[in-house]
Amino acid sequence: MLRSIFRHLTAAAAVFFVALLIFAVPSFFAPEFELVNRSSEAVSVVAAWRSNEKRIERIDAMSSYRFVVGDEAAMTFTVRYPNGKEVESEPLYFTRGIKVIATITDDGIDAQYEHEI
Repeated sequence: MLRSIFRHLTAAAAVFFVALLIFAVPSFFAPEFELVNRSSEAVSVVAAWRSNEKRIERIDAMSSYRFVVGDEAAMTFTVRYPNGKEVESEPLYFTRGIKVIATITDDGIDAQYEHEI
């Protein structure tokens, strides 16, 4: 009987640690960003956070661009269209293990966490 209890406790502990790993491991990865251009033209984007920025000179229509940042802050995306129009997203906080998807359309840009889509 005591052996049976120990086997059940060992199995429960193994399940607990596997679940802990599944939830904890993603938090060690750098934040990932994906810019998806669903507009009808190529655009340029400036991603800005703290006192840093990343300039993406060209994202063709119906294509995407990915990058990672080794930081934790709030990021804004400024999109420039070929006609000179500029649109800026609302700031979106990011941290380790987070993926942000910014969707660019002819009307503007919408940045969301991947799990909200």
